[in-house]
Amino acid sequence: MSNIDKIKDVQRGLWQILRRKVSFVTLASLIAASGVLGLRSLGGLQVLELRTFDKMLTLRAMESADPRIVIVGITDRDLDQYLNNSAISDQTMVALIRKIKAHQPRVIGLDFYRSATDKRSHESLEDIFANTPNLIGIEKVIGDNQGHAIPGHPILKARDQTAASDIVVDADGRIRRGIFFPAATGPNVVESLGLRLALDYLAGEPHNITPVPKASVLTLGQVEFPPIDSHTGGYVNVDAQGYQLLLNLRQQTKPFEVVSLTEVLLGEIPPDLMRDRIVLIGSMALSNGDIFYTAHKRSKQNLPIQFGVELHGEIASQIISTTLDGRPLLYAWPQWLESLLIIGIAVSGGHIAQRATKLWQRLSVVPGISLLWVGGSYAVLGLTGLWLPVVPVVLGLWIAAGLTGAHRTTQLQVLSTNDKLTGLANRRTFDDSLQQMWFKALRTQQPLTLILADVDHFKKYNDTYGHPQGDECLRRVAQAIRTSVRVKDGLCARYGGEEFVVLLPNTSETEGIAIANAIRTKLIDYALPHSASETADHVTMSLGITSFIPSIEIPPSALVDMADLGLYTAKKSGRNRVEMHQPDTLNKLM
Repeated sequence: MSNIDKIKDVQRGLWQILRRKVSFVTLASLIAASGVLGLRSLGGLQVLELRTFDKMLTLRAMESADPRIVIVGITDRDLDQYLNNSAISDQTMVALIRKIKAHQPRVIGLDFYRSATDKRSHESLEDIFANTPNLIGIEKVIGDNQGHAIPGHPILKARDQTAASDIVVDADGRIRRGIFFPAATGPNVVESLGLRLALDYLAGEPHNITPVPKASVLTLGQVEFPPIDSHTGGYVNVDAQGYQLLLNLRQQTKPFEVVSLTEVLLGEIPPDLMRDRIVLIGSMALSNGDIFYTAHKRSKQNLPIQFGVELHGEIASQIISTTLDGRPLLYAWPQWLESLLIIGIAVSGGHIAQRATKLWQRLSVVPGISLLWVGGSYAVLGLTGLWLPVVPVVLGLWIAAGLTGAHRTTQLQVLSTNDKLTGLANRRTFDDSLQQMWFKALRTQQPLTLILADVDHFKKYNDTYGHPQGDECLRRVAQAIRTSVRVKDGLCARYGGEEFVVLLPNTSETEGIAIANAIRTKLIDYALPHSASETADHVTMSLGITSFIPSIEIPPSALVDMADLGLYTAKKSGRNRVEMHQPDTLNKLM
């Protein structure tokens, strides 16, 4: 017995042990879950997961508008009809800020770049910047596609009244993340505009809520704002640099009170509309480029878009509402926990699908579990903000159920053709194959060889070791036969009880004897103990063989009869041997 054969035997033995200890359903479910996790890790599910996440967000119940934030939006109508200009001048900006200051807002956010000023109104704009301590301007920290950052106004910068206007966009062009710090370390640590407005607003609350110093994550009061990482939720290797959170947009047709520049300058707003609130000034003109796609119910011109000034307001609102009102943050479990969840549901779903025996059960169990998971994930997201994996869980469940169903169908087919105990072909399959191979050999005039084998003293083995061990012995015998027969289209079958048969097409007498001896030797190598045997102290077998070219006058059953005579001779000659039986003339078989 070669080393290669020994290695193969060990591998087959380990596989048989694994299959007995772990069910096929569990193995199939683990394979399905592993495939899904592999696909997910390569980013193959990212778009589907993100779009599913968007859909669940937009289907949440409507929220009330945030009364703490007012947006002054410069619209196309303001530019075309009131200003008669495509841009807002410094002089108009000065007038607007003065009007807003008169309403006594708690903090003002200016979402316009003003690093360069109009010479004619330069002194006036610098004056109002210098004398408005609650005004926060913007600068661009990360930079544009060419890598150029945009500095804030020098006066606001010197007075620490600038914040970052940077917005992070996902690969599909949608906004799902809010940035708190474009760079969380280094010399240029600047808050985002939304965060800065929220911090200034909370500092004006009765309890003077400020960030907890030296905390590992941003903490306001008792509320922590942990950042996302590159694999949060459905993201795969996303750029999570700086300090980012999932953006919890208010699902509201009008999340904030919005007034136009014209209404403010003409004094057409209620006198207390802006008092003690956050007032954001920014562009809301569709002709302007400050437009982003979001997962939001509200749409403009049938597109799910929001202006940059609204996104800054969303971030500020999210921070304030979470801190003061307990509004949940959006978050996800660690990647390892999500992986365990995907594996667990795939395995559980596979076993449930396996137990579905009736047709209506098989048709409804997997869709039912899928709908239950999707609905449960949606409810959990709405109530707690937890983003559970939906697409990989459902995909793993369906693949596991599909493998389980395919296995069940295969099992039914195998049970009709194979012996359940040994896995070899059963008697019915052998009888059908004998007819087919006989007539094929008759047409081609090629020899047909048959080996009939019987385990020596098997009844005594059963009496000594018990029937369970006897079954195991028959499985090892079948393994010895299966691994020794390498003839193309050869058939190994359990003939009945402890008898086995091997049908070998296009195989000569010499080749057949060599295969029969290989089977006998393989079984001896297994060294299965048999203390009650009268032949040896281990399990042995006797084999009879016959080989000839079929003739039209000879029935196929003659092949079995001749091999049986060889087996009879082997037993009479002391067992544990191979005996060939050939008739003296083919006429004796007719």
